[in-house]
Amino acid sequence: MADQTLRVLHVEDDFADALLVQNAICEAGDFGIEIEVTGTLKEAKRKLAKETFDLILLDLRLPDSLSPADTYETTRSCCGETPMLVLSGSVINDNDHIPDDVVTLDKNTSFSSKRGQLPTEIANIIRETAEDSDFLAL
Repeated sequence: MADQTLRVLHVEDDFADALLVQNAICEAGDFGIEIEVTGTLKEAKRKLAKETFDLILLDLRLPDSLSPADTYETTRSCCGETPMLVLSGSVINDNDHIPDDVVTLDKNTSFSSKRGQLPTEIANIIRETAEDSDFLAL
């Protein structure tokens, strides 16, 4: 799947975080990952009803969501079998809102990895998650 273009829906209300992920992917040289950003749960639901994606990149705390659990459950119900990568800057608080089989990493910790490694790590995680049916939290 490394040569295949991936369509990713990034559900993220923080513009800077969305740019950070996009920039990391470009720095990794993986130009085969197309990211479309939506800033609300409502926008994500609308997109998922009309289009198919290879991966959902999901922030759990959105302005129009009732709770992180609501964000996760609503998105899961809309995206069917599409793999999901949950990005959370507050894993300690949000860990109770996602299933136990979801691997969790705090994005604050992940984004402070050794210089030069972040872009490749993010691109690889996106590709690996899109190929896997399990869910991964970053």
